[in-house]
Amino acid sequence: MSSVKGAQSISRTLQVLRVIAGGLGEGVKLSWITRRTGLAKPTAHRLLQALLAEGMVEKSESEGYFLGPECYVLGVIADQRYGLSHIASEPVARIAAECGDSAFFSIRSEWHSLCLVRKDGNYPIKTHVLQPGTRLPLGVGGGGIAMLSALGDDEVEQCLVANAEECAEHYPHDQRADQLRRIAECRELGYGINRGSVVAVSWGIGAVVRDPRGEVLGTLSIAAIESRLQPERQQVLGPQLVREAAALERKIQEAQRMRQ
Repeated sequence: MSSVKGAQSISRTLQVLRVIAGGLGEGVKLSWITRRTGLAKPTAHRLLQALLAEGMVEKSESEGYFLGPECYVLGVIADQRYGLSHIASEPVARIAAECGDSAFFSIRSEWHSLCLVRKDGNYPIKTHVLQPGTRLPLGVGGGGIAMLSALGDDEVEQCLVANAEECAEHYPHDQRADQLRRIAECRELGYGINRGSVVAVSWGIGAVVRDPRGEVLGTLSIAAIESRLQPERQQVLGPQLVREAAALERKIQEAQRMRQ
């Protein structure tokens, strides 16, 4: 029984950390943590005190809770092992240079996507919706559509339920019906298309990247102003992203074999 309680406590602690990480450096209040995790206030407070003692979380009296320095240290160590940002930088830079627009590599973080790498092409008008560190619900944006579409139907349903409140509050054009329609389109085409659902003039296209086990790892994507991502160009860039995603998967597999 004690081992079960211990595992439950670890799971709850990770839920709290993920909610704080979702604040993207803006500080998260206790009330928001309890709302997002479903934890009782005393339980969440107890977990936060333990995380504060370990340096995993910091607290500002006026702004709330932030990830602490120990999270940064663990992130640096993890990046040395997995090196996803380094591995993905080359194809992202190549895509940006070839298409002239902005290219990205984002990873899946439970029911969200997190942008790790951005490279800009030489076209003078750029979209700035997606930056390194930007966190979006899966299904939002070209890359988010690609990742959500690559999940099984049961996971898609879990994701839609988990993100319903956030999408209703912040992404009015990314509701359940919108996302189901985009999932069907992405599964047919092989790549996801965002037609300005977040910002009207900012369009995007994305292709899923899987890890060596075949699970959804992340996405390669392109963002541009509306006039540069019309159907004719979508039909060129979409398959290009799919090819680049497959090549990136092979690089990740090779890197994993070398570590073993």
